[in-house]
Amino acid sequence: MGTTQDHRKCAEACVAMARAADDDKDKVLWLTLAQSWVRLAEHVAHVAETDESAEGDDALAAEPAGED
Repeated sequence: MGTTQDHRKCAEACVAMARAADDDKDKVLWLTLAQSWVRLAEHVAHVAETDESAEGDDALAAEPAGED
């Protein structure tokens, strides 16, 4: 899976293609594809945050319990 930045660049390229398209159906297609890339970028960012959070939880669970 690529990075969030990679996916956003693909979305920008699709928007540029939509602007350049003469046919309205082509514009819709390109903008729909751009939206998909943005959603993928958001998903990748969310998964990365979740993984980082889980790693932090694992580190806390691995610490020995304090003695009384």
